[in-house]
Parts: sequence; structure tokens; C-alpha cells
Amino acid sequence: MSQQQLLPQNTRFMAVLLGFIGGALDVFCHMHYDVLVATQTGNIILLIANVKSQNIYDFVLRCLSIVFFSTGFIVGIFIKDRRKTAYWRAYSLLPLLIITLLLPLFDFHKYISVSLIAFVTGIMMLTFSGSLIEDHPFTILMTSGNYRKMLMAIYRLIQGKGDTAEFKRQAINYGLIVISFISGGVISAAFTSIFQTKSVWLISTALTVMLIYYCYNIKKADIKYTDI
Repeated sequence: MSQQQLLPQNTRFMAVLLGFIGGALDVFCHMHYDVLVATQTGNIILLIANVKSQNIYDFVLRCLSIVFFSTGFIVGIFIKDRRKTAYWRAYSLLPLLIITLLLPLFDFHKYISVSLIAFVTGIMMLTFSGSLIEDHPFTILMTSGNYRKMLMAIYRLIQGKGDTAEFKRQAINYGLIVISFISGGVISAAFTSIFQTKSVWLISTALTVMLIYYCYNIKKADIKYTDI
């Protein structure tokens, strides 16, 4: 499928960036705060698993992540319901970009940092929920569902029955997301060990690239009022 026929948010490039950001964000937050922000199901599992623990600090951090992510997600719904142009997606990326840029410059308490990151991640999660990679639905900022779909496509491809060309395309698309998620996590871990909190600027860079790519293609295709 030609990438030029697709809406900007449904291209492979955008899907790869979203996967990369998801992996980088969760690894950064886990290494610095021992909490997840993009993968909230993981937070809930950790919360339940440690229910008997005397570590109230981690308990509060995970609760804050869940509550503020959920609040951000609801705010994202509010923004989406009032969208007027295709640029609403770009505006919804700005809070996460701003927070990741400012985070290393201020000595925030961990409770504040986690709350802010979770809130703006919730907005971004809602913004790109329902996105496609070409014409295949995928899970943004996390990879478990995409990994299962990749394995299924590979199995069908090896089986050699049905539309093998389509199965190959699915395997490539979901494989790209899985690889980008893992790459984001690995690079984020490496950067964190060297640059500490400044490693979050890796996410800022990816978000900036995404914003430029999205806005450029919206303007180029003149779909400001149609890709809403």
C-alpha cells in the first residue's frame, strides 16, 4: 500500500515513532521512578502483587500514575469531542513534549513528576487510540497486542494458505512496531545510565519529529478540515 494514500497518523513512520516513544517512556519511568505510565495494566499488576508490601512510597507512586493517566485520558476525550481541525492531534502532543523538555531542568518530587508524565501520556494515548498502521489496527505505546498479531501473521505466512501477500504485510507492519518498542526501551535504558534524567530528551526528540512530520503532511495534503 502506498504511504502517500494514507492519512499521516496511519503511516508506518508514525506507528514506528509511537512504538519507540512507548518503549522509551516506560523504561525511563521504571528506571527513575519504579513505575509505568504507558502500560497501566502493568502498574495494576504490580500494585496488586505488592499489596502486602510495607513500601507505601511505591504504592502511592503507582496509584498516582493510574489516577493521573486516567484523568489525562478523560481530558483527551474532552479535547477530541471539541476538535475543529486535524491539528488537534498536534496540540494534544504538546503537553507531553513540554513536560519531557522541562523535566530535567527542575528538581520535581517524584510524586509530581510521575503525576505530570502520566497525565500527559493519558492525553496522548486517547489522541492516537484507534490508529492504524496502513489499514491494520494496532495498540499504541505498548506492544503485547501487536506482538500477538505479528506471531499470528507469521504463522499464517509460514502455513502458506490464504492471502500470503497480506499476511506478509501484516507481519512486517506489526514487526516494525514491536522492534521500535524494544528499540525505544533499549536506547532509553542506555541513555538513562549515561545521562540520567536528561535521557528523557530522547522522547522529546521523537515527539518533535512526529509533530513536524504530522503537521507537514496535513498541510501538504490540504486535509486540515477533512482528517478530523
